[in-house]
Amino acid sequence: MALATAAMALLPGLIAAAAAAQMTATAGQVQASGEGQVPAQATDPELHLLRRTTFGVRPADLAELKSLGIEVWLDRQLNPSRIDDGQLDDRLDRFPAALKSISELVADYSPPPQPRDSASRATMTPAQRRMRAESSPARILADMTGAKLTRAAWSERQLEEVMTDFWFNHFNVYFGKGLDRYLVSDYERTAIRPHVFGRFEDMLLATAKHPAMLFYLDNWTSFAPDSMSGARDLQARRQRRDRGINENYARELLELHTLGVDGGYTQDDVVAVARAFTGWTFVPPANRQNARPMGRRPGAGEPGTFSFRLEQHDTEKKIVLGRELPAGRGMEDGTDVIRMVASHPSTARHIATKLIERFVSDSPDPAFVDELAAVFTKTDGDLREVTRALFVSPRFYDASNVGTKVKTPFELVASALRVTYADIALSPRLMTTLRELGQLPYDETSPTGYPSASEEWVNSGAMLNRMNFALELTSGRFPGVRPDGQRLARDPDADPDMAVSDLIDLLTPGLRTDALVSTIQADLTAQTDAAASPVRSLGARAVGLALGSPAFQRR
Repeated sequence: MALATAAMALLPGLIAAAAAAQMTATAGQVQASGEGQVPAQATDPELHLLRRTTFGVRPADLAELKSLGIEVWLDRQLNPSRIDDGQLDDRLDRFPAALKSISELVADYSPPPQPRDSASRATMTPAQRRMRAESSPARILADMTGAKLTRAAWSERQLEEVMTDFWFNHFNVYFGKGLDRYLVSDYERTAIRPHVFGRFEDMLLATAKHPAMLFYLDNWTSFAPDSMSGARDLQARRQRRDRGINENYARELLELHTLGVDGGYTQDDVVAVARAFTGWTFVPPANRQNARPMGRRPGAGEPGTFSFRLEQHDTEKKIVLGRELPAGRGMEDGTDVIRMVASHPSTARHIATKLIERFVSDSPDPAFVDELAAVFTKTDGDLREVTRALFVSPRFYDASNVGTKVKTPFELVASALRVTYADIALSPRLMTTLRELGQLPYDETSPTGYPSASEEWVNSGAMLNRMNFALELTSGRFPGVRPDGQRLARDPDADPDMAVSDLIDLLTPGLRTDALVSTIQADLTAQTDAAASPVRSLGARAVGLALGSPAFQRR
């Protein structure tokens, strides 16, 4: 069956598809078709590389990679400053909160004072309520999510976007914790993104010093109980249940960020590391109700910046991983710990394992871990070279690793937007969908970040929700999001009778999709015979069923 002019149905102003019950019934048939889980051409390395290093394979991406070759394409992506990404700027301007500084966010989005009495709150006009919503921290999260999806869908620097997502998740901080609502955007922009192809030690230090991490894991309140600051503020801190040294950051630094849970450290090491980071704090920003930043002292620095307070620091001798940090020192205790753990052999193995779990297999090959860890050690944690080694290794292209990973919810949404060339504006419905699917960016409360293992995201309910998302997206039910049918079909005017199989090939290149195509063709025939959908909505429905299929779910 040919789609005829139905391919044009993805143009702005899409007509709604069939009823929800019919969608669900066909969704089950598409899921049951089962094909597309294993690539037909398992030996096609370019496709495999694109599925793991981009947020969605477009025909132009594949053509460019095949023209340049894997090593040249990788070198280009590993040096993103060489890639002109200026076309992205206008799209990102739609999300102003994602581009503002910490001080600007606090000034513009701190909640305005609440009316003091319930009667006043009840009589607020719709315009007043909208103004409050527009100036609330929730708008920051909405803009950050919109900007992240826009980068994933439209940036030419795809590998940089993928690695920024990986490393933010590795050094996760939770947007919803107090002041972090104003700090997380800058954290990703200054502590993560600039270092994804730099030295691991530099990123580790940048995250350790950033106010978002200091606040999230409570290190900003950690102090030696018998320090000058501790003696002076002990009663006030006890009232706030801050009782001296806080081990939260030290524990996550060793367990999650560097050595790994079996990396060879002890509880004594955790305590010693926590002592080394006492005094690492920051100057809290002001808000609308309080023009003077909380806890700011004369000469402490600009609001929202790192500050080291010697009077809060434990200056006694410490032993960390068998090495002595002499007494009488200050901030260098913490920087020495960063240097020590960044170059530790356990860190090399932990980082190699995390990278392979995310980009290769849920069950990392020990030999591949050894191979990648050796590169990490040899290059002193040069993440550009580690990333290059990951994607040029023959182990990465082994047939046993092809098509075995299931997209996370964010990857699914981002890839659907990317391959349909969707124009993206602020969309509360898209935010709600990501939350319902289980992966709203910046919203994971645990320092472990979101899981990368496929089994964490695969169950019958989740797959049905994914199918419903795909059908809603292509039927125009996401205000602010408009797929572009002309770009998807390359040139519909020149090929008005594009077959279902050709359209599916654009969305799932290199996969066996005979059963999927047959299922979709049968559904479209039934829709036409029953006059259940206008002809123009059939193309949207076909694309929606393809995006929700097992073929599109895997990468």
